[in-house]
Amino acid sequence: MTFCSRRADRAILRFALCLVMGLFYVRLTAADLLPTAAEIGKQIFLDTSLSQPKGQACISCHQPKHAFADPRPVSPGAVAGRSGTRNSPSLMYAALIPGFVYEEVLTNDGTEIFAHEGGLFYDGRAQDLFQQVQQPFFDPNEMNLPDRATLAERIRKASYAEEFRSVVGEKIWNDDRKLNYHVFRALVEFLQEPMFRPFDARIDDYLAGKKDALSEAELRGLEVFRNDGKCADCHFLQPANWSKPLLSDFGYDNLGVPSRGKKDPGLGGRTKDPDELGQFRAPSLRNVALTAPYMHNGSIATLKEVVEFYNKRDADLQRWGPTDYPQTVNHDDMGKLGLTDQQITDVVALMYAFTDRTLLRVSDKQKFPATKPGTPRTVEIRLLLPGWTHRQHPDFPGVFDHDANDESS
Repeated sequence: MTFCSRRADRAILRFALCLVMGLFYVRLTAADLLPTAAEIGKQIFLDTSLSQPKGQACISCHQPKHAFADPRPVSPGAVAGRSGTRNSPSLMYAALIPGFVYEEVLTNDGTEIFAHEGGLFYDGRAQDLFQQVQQPFFDPNEMNLPDRATLAERIRKASYAEEFRSVVGEKIWNDDRKLNYHVFRALVEFLQEPMFRPFDARIDDYLAGKKDALSEAELRGLEVFRNDGKCADCHFLQPANWSKPLLSDFGYDNLGVPSRGKKDPGLGGRTKDPDELGQFRAPSLRNVALTAPYMHNGSIATLKEVVEFYNKRDADLQRWGPTDYPQTVNHDDMGKLGLTDQQITDVVALMYAFTDRTLLRVSDKQKFPATKPGTPRTVEIRLLLPGWTHRQHPDFPGVFDHDANDESS
């Protein structure tokens, strides 16, 4: 079902509310007060000593040259023989993904329904980055640490330990629970850095009014993207949850993706709703040309194959094979689009224009892309970022206790 939602209007209201609230009330975290938090987060992101056995870091599965995604269908874990079940998503713009909500939307015929949108991970199980960054450390198929005490102990032995210790102070440094809190907050600060949100692609130039930013083939692809291909129905070209388009509505759907290994219930596994089995969150298409392979399980190798899948999925079942939950597959909006070979070629060409120039300039000698000049600093947009669950996170009772040596609140 194609949704024409009121999300853009709600986003404007939320934006205005944040600005109004900011005039009256700003509560700073320790990370706000300490300019080294993002730098520490970067060192944690690179640290291969934080897995069991040692050898795996965040960057192992989120590689900068691939828009901080993984070129493998699924990522191997720290333990030999173990691997995840889903393709590692891009971390570009991840800090801007809206929180998981159940929201009112309107269908094309004016029917009012409710649907899920937003959240981190393909099934939305993390409300925001603070919840997301915690899970890989303790997942047995990823970094495989047994508990938070082990993470705290590894941090205390890290090469950046003294710097981190000077930032948080002795009381927090010696408290496993509070130290974990600051590890996660530091990672969030890093992932909110300007280099992860440059809005530096040629599609941004075109949408800002520079009509020669796209080639003739890309302009034809844009027409397909907006109309016959129905791509823009879920990958919005207009601002919705942010002041610039994120190229997704972050809604959920079952695309009929080819099965790969054990059945994955996706959103339905969380909600226990049989109608939502096999549904996964629509990703942003920003930098999509760098993030192959595709789909939640990495089952489709190239962008051209993705478009061909959307175009002829229902007409060529043998090519794609079975899917996990055929009873909930969306047959209304995809699977028999009737696109020509030329239209497929053109829409694929367009998606290369979604790539940030900062990522294209990353050399083999660089760990990370440069920051685009003029990108707002995190402190300038903090009230607009959707990541605030750390304030009342149930795993950290008492973490907001305040005294002279504890600025966790």
